[in-house]
Amino acid sequence: MKLMKIFSAIMVATTMGAAVTVATPGMTADAKAKKSLKTFPKSLRRTWYHYEKNAKGKLVYSKLKFTAKKVNVSWNGWDTSKVRKDKYILHQYDPAKKLQQGKDNWYFAYKSGGKTRIGGWDTDYLPNMSYKRALEQYKVVTTKVKGKKVKVLHDTILPSRPVDTKYYYTSKKLAKQTNPKGHNYNDNYGG
Repeated sequence: MKLMKIFSAIMVATTMGAAVTVATPGMTADAKAKKSLKTFPKSLRRTWYHYEKNAKGKLVYSKLKFTAKKVNVSWNGWDTSKVRKDKYILHQYDPAKKLQQGKDNWYFAYKSGGKTRIGGWDTDYLPNMSYKRALEQYKVVTTKVKGKKVKVLHDTILPSRPVDTKYYYTSKKLAKQTNPKGHNYNDNYGG
């Protein structure tokens, strides 16, 4: 009886080990072939507003507009003295396909839970096209402002330094209401 139990335990261990060995290469191949997003999540798609002081100390609005495949930035915040406008286009990065030559305004993006990580297209150095190298992170959260639930977009430039987060709101009124003195995000204001 003891011999039968020992033999059964060895068979189970051997079978489980073989199953793990067979599954591991497939999982590794799937992880390497992870594609970036084709479109931005619907939660991001709208116009968002930010309110703070610019380089001249003037209270100003900045705007961020997401569509399915584009981001339009109209930045007028802490490091500027006049509005800087940029347009970016989302492209899917698929390591299994031949790499397209990108332009300076091409983005790639990955989804992770409630966050969307975005990075600049980099045809010179392929490891920069991975989730880890997507250095800007967006997350939509719900918070209360004067007793009402509102959506807030957290824009973190470097996820490793989460103190550098800008807060965007669905209207200019909300953006000003939540930051009436125009503190910069470097001053650690926000939600």
